[in-house]
Amino acid sequence: MLASTPEMYFYTNPAKQLFWVGEPVVIGLELYSRFEQPVLVAPLQNNEFVQFKLVGPDGNEVPWQGKAPDHARAYSPSDFKVLEQYNAVKAERTISLKDGTGFACNRPGQYTLTAVFSMGSPEHFTLFADQAKPIVGSVRSSKLAFCIDACILKQVPVSNDAPPSALQAVGLFYTDVIKYHSSGIPVGHIKEILGPLMSKKLAQEIDSLSACDKDYFRRYGEILRVHTLKAAIPWGEAGLFTGPNDASTPSAFRILGSRAIGENRVDVLIAFKEDWGESQGDVTVVLENNRWVIDDYVAMYENDKLERLSAGYSVCKDGRWVGEPAY
Repeated sequence: MLASTPEMYFYTNPAKQLFWVGEPVVIGLELYSRFEQPVLVAPLQNNEFVQFKLVGPDGNEVPWQGKAPDHARAYSPSDFKVLEQYNAVKAERTISLKDGTGFACNRPGQYTLTAVFSMGSPEHFTLFADQAKPIVGSVRSSKLAFCIDACILKQVPVSNDAPPSALQAVGLFYTDVIKYHSSGIPVGHIKEILGPLMSKKLAQEIDSLSACDKDYFRRYGEILRVHTLKAAIPWGEAGLFTGPNDASTPSAFRILGSRAIGENRVDVLIAFKEDWGESQGDVTVVLENNRWVIDDYVAMYENDKLERLSAGYSVCKDGRWVGEPAY
């Protein structure tokens, strides 16, 4: 997640994007410099220099618990690091409540986090000016999302007693996804296999996306062919039910856990085996006509805001392409 300054970048990344209630929420921090001259930076582990803002599933800010940062305390040279151009300083922070300090992340749902790095008043660092100049002002990260127990945005009962038949539906669906290396929009034989395992709503969303895809190539297919251009469609090389880019066609999957959401919904956390390691995703299954079917999916790889499949794509509207034209 990039900060908005062109010379100093502030990255924040969760250790993972779905934590269980009571599990420590660990966030990775990285401050990366593109300044030509060395700069003086403070450690990312200290609350004096890194401030977090957390918004809970109900849309309200979650208060930070613990004593306020002491910006007026005395510093020593060992408190700081000289950061050269194209170098970074990194740290991991547990932001969930621990020993009376942190956020109480005890409600199931999706949370949004932003972080701000600031050295505070420059006069605090005049004694260290011979090392390097301190960063002036603040550096803000972009938003990231993570979930506790379930990726939900409203308060509904959450329990860990998901029916086995819901997990079986996920297993059947993903056995076929892995078998046919299904990336992009399911078509032809693959659609015939996966379609009956989808909810009516999801099937309609896939049909609308397919119509948008056809509209794009109807308009620009000839231009792409003549100029040997790559189609600028965001789902082209993505696995709608796995992940984007190098997470699109995993070789295996396994179920990590599940939560029952209300009466007729189950969210299932799955892990995918990739050539380079492992990615994760969260599958929603619903009870429809007395059987469990796939209703939604959120990839947890290169998806910092945890956008769901059901949210669609901004370049499509009512089955039509409304994005940038191909040139």
